[in-house]
Amino acid sequence: MPDRPRRDVAPRSRDALGRLQLPPPAAMPLDAEAAMVVAAVAGRMAGDLIQAVSFEQVFDGMNRGLVEAGLPIRRVYLAFRTLHPLIAAVSFFWQAGQPVERMVMAHGLAGVSEAWQRSPLNYLLTHDLHWMRRRLTGPEASREFALFEDLVAEGMTDYVATGTAFGSGLGGNGVLASWTADAPDGFSDRDLAILSALQVHLAAACRLAFTAQVSDTVAMTYLGQHAGRRVLSGQIRRGDGELIPAAIFLSDLRGSTAIAEQLGVGRFMELVNRYFECAAEPVLGAGGEVLSLMGDSVLAIFPLAVFGDEVEAACDAALAAARDAERRLELWNRERAAEGEARVDFGIGLHLGRVMFGNIGTAERLQFTAIDRSINETARLEDLTKTLGHRIIASGSFAARATAAWRSLGRVQLRGSAREQEVFTPAPAANRLAIAADVDAGGPPCPVPPDLVVHADWSVDGRKRWMAVATRMEDGRYAAGVPEPVGPVDTLITRLLARARGGRVLLGLDVVLGLPAAYAGLLGATRFVDALDRFALAPEGLEPATRPEEISPGRPFFPRRPGQGQGGPAELARRLGLDGPDDLRRVCEHATIARRAAAPLFWTMGPAQVGRAAAHVWRHLLIPARRDGLDLGLWPFDGRLGELVERHALTVVEAYPAAFHRHLGVRLGRQATNGRGSKRNRNDRAANAATLMEAARRLDLVIDMDLVAELGDGFGNASQGEDRFDAVVGLMGMLQVLAGARPTGEPRLAPVTTVEGWILGQSPAELKLPEDCFS
Repeated sequence: MPDRPRRDVAPRSRDALGRLQLPPPAAMPLDAEAAMVVAAVAGRMAGDLIQAVSFEQVFDGMNRGLVEAGLPIRRVYLAFRTLHPLIAAVSFFWQAGQPVERMVMAHGLAGVSEAWQRSPLNYLLTHDLHWMRRRLTGPEASREFALFEDLVAEGMTDYVATGTAFGSGLGGNGVLASWTADAPDGFSDRDLAILSALQVHLAAACRLAFTAQVSDTVAMTYLGQHAGRRVLSGQIRRGDGELIPAAIFLSDLRGSTAIAEQLGVGRFMELVNRYFECAAEPVLGAGGEVLSLMGDSVLAIFPLAVFGDEVEAACDAALAAARDAERRLELWNRERAAEGEARVDFGIGLHLGRVMFGNIGTAERLQFTAIDRSINETARLEDLTKTLGHRIIASGSFAARATAAWRSLGRVQLRGSAREQEVFTPAPAANRLAIAADVDAGGPPCPVPPDLVVHADWSVDGRKRWMAVATRMEDGRYAAGVPEPVGPVDTLITRLLARARGGRVLLGLDVVLGLPAAYAGLLGATRFVDALDRFALAPEGLEPATRPEEISPGRPFFPRRPGQGQGGPAELARRLGLDGPDDLRRVCEHATIARRAAAPLFWTMGPAQVGRAAAHVWRHLLIPARRDGLDLGLWPFDGRLGELVERHALTVVEAYPAAFHRHLGVRLGRQATNGRGSKRNRNDRAANAATLMEAARRLDLVIDMDLVAELGDGFGNASQGEDRFDAVVGLMGMLQVLAGARPTGEPRLAPVTTVEGWILGQSPAELKLPEDCFS
């Protein structure tokens, strides 16, 4: 276990690490053999560093080298401060025979735990020590720190802690480390001499990692991901650059000069930062690149290469960011109105073109940015928002490739251009469903907040069912810990109700709750619950057919092995008597500006197993709950979300982590920096740790130290890491909806509200469907 109770994964205070002003370790005599060990281990570390392997590999190689040399080391803990806008410190924990655990600590969450205040490493700092040794067994055994009781229980016998300062040049940054032995006699004098001599090499490796991290952070924070990578790869000469095809996004704050004069510098800076949260964060969440924050404007691009060279995908992402910025603006203006403040506004120009992306300036002072006629034209489009009365204006080339409904604003001649061109603004809604729903912007907070909010990442395999739980505290905030196994499905609801202690529970499931309207018509079911009751009487209908001939309205799930020439949704639709594959999808499962169309519900083939997971929940959770008469509300079939939470002990909603990625800023898949990120990859999950911790800050969600550690570690190497990650993302997305930062998405239109259901947080205006689909 790390050098603290499990929840304390790193030094908790930047100030504490900042005060680390320690002299070099006292010299200990090294015999020839010990000197050879130090040289070999130090050389191994240097070689790994030269090869640019991860610091985890450097750390692991060092510890394994010491064990191979005969040192009785069984656990090592290392921590040092970082320079990052979201992360205060990073730590590494090594245990014999286990992979290295990497953990991060966010600013504001550090140094507050009582366990850290009473830890040996904090004692090392506060007493200005660079070396501390404590025997854990024998007549000299120490029990001055609670941690030592845990170490003794694990069979440890000796403990050494070290601290090395980097010097005043970096503001007192340094390295803290602890070494624990399990040999009967603990560390020998030779072992201590080796650790003492190796301390400076370990500190040098950490400083190199720290310096590299500083370079990466500064480059990425101030230049952006794309430009930062190019600068760090060596594109640092004036003129270095390339032409990049991209969708272009430019936003500008209205009346900023007058606002600045009215508010003064301090308050105006606060307002501008809030504006950037509204306009720039959606760009990052949608997979774009913010090139510059120019005073009170945002310039961003959505490179086609990031979206698999799909022009429509890049334009859809840019439009999604613009709409998200509008939603955030409306929420912000509601807050301002409640505080008696005037409304603020901004305009957004959208364009499609090729931009020259590279270095401009003088030989001594360069700026990495995009320059091109397309950028100027985008600025002119944004400028039209002031005179044409629409917040978003797009060029004809952009509107022709973005899959959404548009309204022409006529032909105009952009300033500086010799030709007229037609410009567009998004239609008031993409379809009649969005008009009926009126939910394209965030709504008010849930009037009766649930006492327990749960998101369960579901699977037919019980080992892959995990849930994240947030408990409402007395001050109204929610607190969350690490994900937990769902456990027995048949007792889940009763266990959650008992945990809420008479309060209300909101349970989100990432499975389908509802039926395609065309299929429901075959059953003669006018409500989803009618179909549930029918399946309760004939549960074999929820089992996939063994042969294609067995498919019928009463047994709709596609066979496991359809056989030669029998595959595909088209065949399933034909055997059910439907017109085609589209009749196998609910309205909310069609393609949106954020994602492709979902797999058909009854199609049990493929890795997603959509139908099997839905049938499992219907059969083992919903049907038994109805049979047992539990106080259960199903959204949206039984009413609007706020009403159900107030009226029922437990309300169930359909909620998908993937639907919340853009809202939270999670970047995976096509939205990842390299276009190849995957939630199945531990490092890709860990890369989103800072984003999720920032989302928790915005939500005022209290996350405990164990969850912070799991986020930083990417939820580990175990196969359940993906499921645990999804559980947390789903929980945060649900909390966004409850707080009013996102719309519930619930439309007021049958058959959606009666039989098909809806995905929590999905706005109907995001659908890629023409208006005549909703006659």
